[in-house]
This record gives sequence, C-alpha cells and structure tokens, in this order.
Amino acid sequence: MSKQLLHSHGTGVVIAALNHRAFAVVSTSLSASSQNAIVYELMASQNSSSAGVGEEDKLGEKSSNDDNEIQAVCCTEIESSLWFAVSRAEKTLSLYSISAEIVEKNNTRDSSEEDVTKTLYPCKIYSLSKRARCLAFTNVDECQVIIAGDLSGDATAFPVPEDASPSASSPKDAEVVKPTSTPKRLLLGHTASMLTGLNVVKKNSDQQQQFILTSDRDEKVRVSNFPETHIIQGYLLGHSSFISCMDAISNERSLCLTASGDGTSRLWDYKTCKEVGMLPVVVKKSSETKQDDNEEVDEEVESINEMENMVDEEESNDNGDIEGDDEDEDGDDYEEDSFDRHEVAVPLSAALHPDATYAAVARDEIQSIDIHPIPPVQAKSSSSTSLQLSHLVSLHKKQTLECKSQPLAIRFASDSLLALAREPEYLLHFTKTEDGFHDISRSSCLSNALRRVAQAEHITMPVTTLERGNDGGWAAQKKEDRKELTMKS
Repeated sequence: MSKQLLHSHGTGVVIAALNHRAFAVVSTSLSASSQNAIVYELMASQNSSSAGVGEEDKLGEKSSNDDNEIQAVCCTEIESSLWFAVSRAEKTLSLYSISAEIVEKNNTRDSSEEDVTKTLYPCKIYSLSKRARCLAFTNVDECQVIIAGDLSGDATAFPVPEDASPSASSPKDAEVVKPTSTPKRLLLGHTASMLTGLNVVKKNSDQQQQFILTSDRDEKVRVSNFPETHIIQGYLLGHSSFISCMDAISNERSLCLTASGDGTSRLWDYKTCKEVGMLPVVVKKSSETKQDDNEEVDEEVESINEMENMVDEEESNDNGDIEGDDEDEDGDDYEEDSFDRHEVAVPLSAALHPDATYAAVARDEIQSIDIHPIPPVQAKSSSSTSLQLSHLVSLHKKQTLECKSQPLAIRFASDSLLALAREPEYLLHFTKTEDGFHDISRSSCLSNALRRVAQAEHITMPVTTLERGNDGGWAAQKKEDRKELTMKS
C-alpha cells in the first residue's frame, strides 16, 4: 500500500511528509505568486515511546529502523484553529494545533523578512498498537475526532482535545496517551487484512447519508454508514491485487477512485457499489519482464479496450464524437507488441477533483501524472446497449503532466493539483486553465516555501511510497500471490 504523505485543507494549507520529517505550509492563497507562505516543521516529541518498533508487523516485514519515519499526515480547521496529525513508524499519532490568529500574524510579516522555518511540538500524542497508514479528521456525535486506519485492519477514532493548548514552538512535555488508557472508539475492522485507505464522505444537499470508505489488502473497498459503521452499504469488488490508494468525494455524484497493485485504476459509484469506468493501464520498460507474463496483461488490456470502445461508440451515437488525443480516437490504445519487455506500473497515488470533473493518477517509476476528464452524466437512451452501459463512462482521454522529479503523492485543492515529489522539486503545483492544467510551481508560494526549506536541509526523498518485501515483491501483496509471482519469474 502507499503511504498518505500529502494532505491539504482549503486552498492555503498543505501538510507534507519529507521522508522522516513533516512540514505544514500555510498561506492565505494558493494562486497569488506574491503571497507569503510560512513553513512549520511538525516535530516528534522527545517523550514519545518507541515500544514495539522493530517488531514484525502484519506486513510480514520488520518495521523501519527510523522510528520517526512518517506513515500518514492529515490536516483540517476546527473552530478557527488549524489542526495537523502525523502518524510515525514508532506507532504514535501526534496532534498539533495553531490558532488562526497566529497564522494571520505570521502571514502578514514583511515580505523582505528572511524565511524562517517555525517549529511546532505536539499537544497530544496517542500510542497505537499498529502503524497507521491512513488518517481522516471528522466528527462523531458532535465530537471532533481523528480516525486512524492501521495495519491490523482497524479504523479507530481518537478524540481531538477541546481544551488542548496550542502546540508550542519549543520542546515541551507533550501528553502521551498509552494504548491501555487511550479514550478511543473502534469504528470497524477488516478481518484478517490491513487498511490501505480511508475516506469519510460527508452529507450535502444531494446526499443525506454519511459514509466511511475503507480499502484493504484483499482487493476490496468496504462502504459503511457513518457513524453507524455496523451498517454496511456494500463492497467495491473488481481488483485482483491489493488496493494501493483511494479517494472519494461527496457531491451530486458519489464517486470513488481506487488504484491497485494489479496496475488498474477504477472509478466507482459508492452508493450503488458499481464500477463506472476504468483508467487505461500504463506500462513501464523492464528488461526482466518475460513474454509469458505479458500475455496475461494483454488479455486484461484487451478487455479494458472492449469496454472503452463500447462506451465510446454509445457516446458517439448519442452525443457525437468527443475531441481527444489522436492516439485515442480509434480506441485502440494498446497493441500486443507494445507490452514486450514491459510491466504494468503500479499507481502510487490517485485523486478525484472535488467537482467530479477529473481523476488523476501518479504511478511508480513514471515521472508524470495522468489527468483524465470525467464526462458528465448522460441522459439514458432507449437502446438495449445503453441500458446495459448507462452507468459507464469513458476515461481513456487524458492530459499527461510531465514532472521534473518523480511524483509520490497527489491531491486536488480546488482547481489546483498538488504533487509531493522527489528532490529537487519536493512540491509541484499545477493549476487548471481553459486548455488544461499547467505547472506553476516556480511561482507558487507553497511550492517555493517548501522547496527552499527542503533544499537547505538537503532532504532526500524515498524512491517510492510502496514498501517491498525481502523477496523483492510488494509488501502489501498477499504472501501466496508473491510466492506465485516468484515461481513465474
């Protein structure tokens, strides 16, 4: 599974994990190039316990020797205060807060003042029984909570302290809450599995029911009512390997985007639990990939093309052809010979635009991001083919954003796309215009602020956010599947 290393709130707050260090970048605007942005480093507490680190976890591998390696980050705003959450390999969940008054004061500083990274120490630390790879702020019964999805398959809610003092800018004795005394609430569990993604989709004018979506290593997403999580709406089934990442939105279209170790990225309607589309598979060169392995990929891609062609043909009959890239116009994007000496690229991160207009995917060892327009809902046709495919949309058209360094995590922030990347860029910023998305990283106050700090500290980013096992296979992949792949190779 991939780690949740990038998160944002609104259009001016970003939290990013740069290897074993977490940074929050706060600005009053995402698009104003002259706007100042303040960088806060979210420090690990000196009192946090590292008990259990080095023990074998459910991935079947030893946990990192670096106790402070970041596993997941998250942020939100609660009653005029910004809140940040950081999960670390030492099995702790640290909460930080800073008031809007302090943020405003910092952001109105003289633009000629030298950039200084401010430090924040946690105001609350929860000890976890397992590493948490996904986090989400929300409220349960009018109480603000942070939900942690861990490697034991549990989603647990921890309270956000109402009376907590703002995080200090110097070391202090943060309150460490041990597992035995933690005031927590177990929301749900995936039996004999581990959580790889977690999203809480809130109510709106078109959706009166609140849901929590949880993905796991066993190729599925569970859709549960929230906070009555014992009521299961259904499951999203179709992947053939672990789900590496997931995103979901709440508007008039209840969409969920999942990406998997099988190389596919799928779009779902989580209310009906039906798949509505699939993004084209992307392959990467590999001198070690054998022809026998490629044949299986070819069969899967042919089935994808068949579904895409049927949807495209129906859209053309009902609405006329949609303009797209030349290579996509005939729907025949893939040829069997093109898969020789290649292997499917596993998605590292997937994101949905809040307005359900775009789906974006970043893949392992692919130095670019694909953005696919999501067509609007079409009126149902009376033809038999339309009745069978009325819930499907075509997603094969795309814009490819070339990146100066490998993207590791992506997230939409309004009409902008943010990408956590390897050095020397660290944070890429793309904005939407009439003719697509364009790179404005060099004029973005958020990108510039984080880049200056990271380059000054000579921070080295990981090659990928997916963990590999001792046998070279993906750690999140089930052992029997890894053995099968090892025998094939």
